[in-house]
Amino acid sequence: MALLLSSQRVTTRSTLRCLSSIRGVSNRTAHNQRFGAIVTGGASGIGEATARKLASRGINVVIADLNDAHGRDLASEISSTYSVDAQFVTTDVTKEEDVKGMVDFAVQRWGRLDYAANCAGICVETARDEEVSVSTDIFDKYVHKIICRSRSLRRGLTASYRTYKINQRGLWLCQKYEALQMQKQGPLPVEYTPPSTFPLAPQRGAIVNVSSMSGLTAMGLAAYTPTKFAVLGITMNSARFYGPHGIRVNAICPGLTMTQMLEVTYGKDGKEGSAESQNSSALSLIPLRRLAFAQEQANAISFLLSPEASYINGAHLVVDGGYTPVR
Repeated sequence: MALLLSSQRVTTRSTLRCLSSIRGVSNRTAHNQRFGAIVTGGASGIGEATARKLASRGINVVIADLNDAHGRDLASEISSTYSVDAQFVTTDVTKEEDVKGMVDFAVQRWGRLDYAANCAGICVETARDEEVSVSTDIFDKYVHKIICRSRSLRRGLTASYRTYKINQRGLWLCQKYEALQMQKQGPLPVEYTPPSTFPLAPQRGAIVNVSSMSGLTAMGLAAYTPTKFAVLGITMNSARFYGPHGIRVNAICPGLTMTQMLEVTYGKDGKEGSAESQNSSALSLIPLRRLAFAQEQANAISFLLSPEASYINGAHLVVDGGYTPVR
């Protein structure tokens, strides 16, 4: 684990400007003076790629995940590779105390939270809607959260309930505490100098939520699809509410991406071939004729968090190789 620098070197203004242009750290030089970000689900897949991408821009990163072993190794590797302060925090996004602790840790470490990428998510079933043997009564109770108090109901909807708790409720919890912190802190350094007669409102932070192409079109996954539609609703509503406080909230909608989750979702029955070969029919509908790399999704997240996206708020960026428009 990287430790905070005990001393700071004195640098000239020109050196600081040089650092800013090369590493995206504005006028912050020590670890606790750089921008700081939280990446949930940061120990694998799109989350891991995002943590690496932000670190490559000179941004300190808290990797929040349940995968302790890899998460700690990853934080150590990122710290040494990019000379940033990367830390791992064991976080279950379904537990409010974990989420609050995750944000508190970042603030104690760096004094503020500038960026957040909410990448944690699961897809634990491939059943189509018409194949799900769930009664109307149980579904209604599930939607209205009565299921939260009933173990018997929860057993009947274990996969659906877990998907909802992580993908929808967990993301909302993370965004809530991230935004609460951002509201309390001072504005970010101004990266864009407007005409003197047109002052900019201060920006205090940026959040990107990870939805899915399943949040735009019906993919038939009974539990997963509704949660990803919900992520877009949460994002748009939050953009309206937090925008006046100087906080931008956007989302990305990834298409099929080469991650462990894709392998688990589409290849878990032990059928021959990889997730890519299992989805040859889907690939034929993607104009680019391939799956996405996790790094490509991370690039989109990094852009939406960056000053280059300073006037983008409440939007969703579709990164699916053209699948959604032609489906």
